[in-house]
Amino acid sequence: MTDFTHYTMLADGEVFEPNADFDTECGRYIMAMKVWAKDADQAADMIVAIGQRLGFKPDGELQVFVTEPEEPADEQPFGYDINFTSYSEDEEDEAAMEEDRPKWLN
Repeated sequence: MTDFTHYTMLADGEVFEPNADFDTECGRYIMAMKVWAKDADQAADMIVAIGQRLGFKPDGELQVFVTEPEEPADEQPFGYDINFTSYSEDEEDEAAMEEDRPKWLN
């Protein structure tokens, strides 16, 4: 039994420094990370701190989900399975426009 809860985090933000280890360039990204933390606040603090060390600044929506782990808990909180997915502001604008369009029924 552990005192930690397992979370999956998604953070919207900006890569301000390219990172060859994660194949990122400057621009908009969603950072995903799984963490063992004492609570959702600590998990959010972890994605911010770890993201900044990797050249990423969360500046948009942060989503926190309680999920089943893929790695066992340890004695200390930790994050793993970090991924970055790039997107452009244009893609985000197009997606919003798609949602605003009327849906035709046949």
